[in-house]
Amino acid sequence: MLNFIKIFLVLLFLFPTVASASSLRLVSDLDAYGPGDNFAVDVLIDNVEMCVNAMSVTLDFPNDYLSMVDFIEGESLINLWMEKPGQKEITKANAKGNITFIGGVPGGYCGHIPGDPGKSNLIARLIFAIPRFIISDVERDEARIDFSGSTKILLNDGFGTEDNIETNGIKLKVLSSSVLKSGEWKEQIKNDKIKPEPFIIELRQDIGVFENQYYINFYTSDKQSGIDRYEVLEIKQGFEAGDVSKLSWWDKITGKKPYIPEWKEAAMPYLLEDQNLESTIKVRAIDKAGNERYVEYVPPEELRIKTEKTSNNLPYILLFIAGVLVILILLIFLIIAIKKKKNVQKNKEE
Repeated sequence: MLNFIKIFLVLLFLFPTVASASSLRLVSDLDAYGPGDNFAVDVLIDNVEMCVNAMSVTLDFPNDYLSMVDFIEGESLINLWMEKPGQKEITKANAKGNITFIGGVPGGYCGHIPGDPGKSNLIARLIFAIPRFIISDVERDEARIDFSGSTKILLNDGFGTEDNIETNGIKLKVLSSSVLKSGEWKEQIKNDKIKPEPFIIELRQDIGVFENQYYINFYTSDKQSGIDRYEVLEIKQGFEAGDVSKLSWWDKITGKKPYIPEWKEAAMPYLLEDQNLESTIKVRAIDKAGNERYVEYVPPEELRIKTEKTSNNLPYILLFIAGVLVILILLIFLIIAIKKKKNVQKNKEE
């Protein structure tokens, strides 16, 4: 018996057991929908043996029978999105029949939390619709949504090792009539009265990004309806959003455009328009229910002083150079005039 145990341990050492791969699956409340129905499909991760920290997911769907309506990341385990579908990306996805989203979990995601009644393994929730009038060359009684072969999960092992994953798509029956009265996702958005999570603005300057110009990073999440968009406002002291600055004569001569501080839709990283750092930077995060949270950032004074010295003195330097040139030209004309006068007097004397 002892020898058998020794042999078993040796074999176990030589041929270690392989950890089961993480699995991705799609789930929906029902398995059948009809024309006019809007329904949610959840992307879930299971069987996580080693912590993961990044994932790139691509889903293929029949765009003649299904159209993607929305992408909700409110309850997602992902807290840092590198590529999150907005309305522009959703429109393109419906034209192609596939959608991609990429995100990460700093510190790693290590599996479903025991005892958590919620979906702590939720990656994203996608809202699909079956058109009321289906126009297609193919008659379908089912619609499949599957993971593309380009879908990847990276382990949190310090090397970004690619995990061996298993995927399970979903097959939905297409009925002749609607089965839903209203969309759950619409109610979820309607009931969201909570602002996005607090966040900060980070000022950066890197040689390899935007040619060493100043830019900002910002990120937050919204655990109810999800972030819809970010907007940025760069505003100088004494101005309000929408104000139009008056141009000086020097500005008009040099062709400078009036300063109009406006909120602009933005993505991270965001290149600052005011590279002199004279403006207060405001960023607001807006969720799908319209709730807003905004923060502001005032660049450090030492950075502003450094840029102000060069930028504020530039008009005067140019004006000084122009004045010197004018004086030199006048001196040249004066010298020429004096020489001509002497030559005329000399000719008269002769």
